[in-house]
Amino acid sequence: MKLFKSKRKRPDAVLVPTKRRLHVSHLELGMFICELDRPWRQTDFLFQGFPLLKPEHIQAVRERCDYVFVDDTRRVLVDQGQLVVPSATPLKVTRKLNRIPLSLEVQEAHEAYQNSVTVLDQVLLDVQQGRAIDTKACQQLVKRNLESMLRNESAMLWLARLKSQDVYTSLHCLSVSILAMGFGAHLGLTDEKVELLGIAGLLHDVGKMKIDPMVLNKPGKLTQAEFEHVKQHPAFGYQALCTQADIPPAAVQAAHGHHERLDGRGYPQGLDRYQIPFVTRVITIVDAFDAITSHRSYDNARPIQVAYDILRSGADQQFDEALVQEFIRWLGVFPVGTLVELHTGEVALVLEKHPELHLRPKVVVLRNADKLPCEPRYLDLAQLTVDADGTPYRISSGLSDGSYGLFVSDPQLQCILHPELLAVLELEPEPAEAH
Repeated sequence: MKLFKSKRKRPDAVLVPTKRRLHVSHLELGMFICELDRPWRQTDFLFQGFPLLKPEHIQAVRERCDYVFVDDTRRVLVDQGQLVVPSATPLKVTRKLNRIPLSLEVQEAHEAYQNSVTVLDQVLLDVQQGRAIDTKACQQLVKRNLESMLRNESAMLWLARLKSQDVYTSLHCLSVSILAMGFGAHLGLTDEKVELLGIAGLLHDVGKMKIDPMVLNKPGKLTQAEFEHVKQHPAFGYQALCTQADIPPAAVQAAHGHHERLDGRGYPQGLDRYQIPFVTRVITIVDAFDAITSHRSYDNARPIQVAYDILRSGADQQFDEALVQEFIRWLGVFPVGTLVELHTGEVALVLEKHPELHLRPKVVVLRNADKLPCEPRYLDLAQLTVDADGTPYRISSGLSDGSYGLFVSDPQLQCILHPELLAVLELEPEPAEAH
């Protein structure tokens, strides 16, 4: 008689669901909302997933949903107010923006940017020499830059790309400030919180003023000892800022923690993910993006898509995954100030992004199909613009800064931002003749 083994296998482990449905009346502080009873896009919540850190967060969910799904594996411990993961409010702020043409904003943005450079140079000098920084001047420049961005963010975003290796640290701080504010406005944060991001970005790298310049600007690979020296800059920044009562604590935290990682393998403290505040998480992403896409003494700028790939690969390990997704969605496939190749083989520079059609920005052509210099030609790819064969213009790929001898920081390129030239892009297309 044959004995047959049962095909039924004994399970090695019992699968426990990570999320459960819950009526909103049963919500508690610390719960992580991972799914709603309606599409996220139909609500005014900032993120597709967030912890309930305050009673008003619970109230906001109860006002908008009947039931939700909570992820118990991501529950946050809220113990007598000791939580150190301040989050943005889950709700977006709706702004009524009076957007103006790029040609009308570029001059004011340029003046605001130059003023920012002057103020920031003094701030870094003060840190280097152990003096208190002028916090009021920092707040004023941040407010002025934000006002410019709310009128037309493309002008300030373009200027944020203008940095050289010689003054990388100061212009990098300014770029991070500008990018962080643009991102914060996209997230729907209040002006106060957006300005807080601007201050945090402006001051996040001040500790580098205490690093040996020979090491900081070394063109080759650092030795282990040199790298350990550079890794002290977050602590130096914290020491420089923490003694000034008028510097927001979140900005001090960002200076100290912008190299921390969610998986606990960052420095200088090796913080756990729940110890890294919201503002620091934003600055960490923006700091990495701007560094990757900029020319530094030890590395050339890399294409935008490479930067995006690095951010995505580090999501939920180094960077906040939800914030990475939103950051990429905000900047778009071809951000302002980046080089692109058109389907004709011509090389162009992105001047202004379209609010909805991210693949069809306004550009200026600077190299012909043979990659040789040519007379600047302005194109609005959102309009029906065709080449000599009648094919609509489109972008085929993004390029690194410096491709085909084109550097965004080249002073000779500044003429393309002349208001009269930019105004060509804002002319209404002539109506087609009837046939």
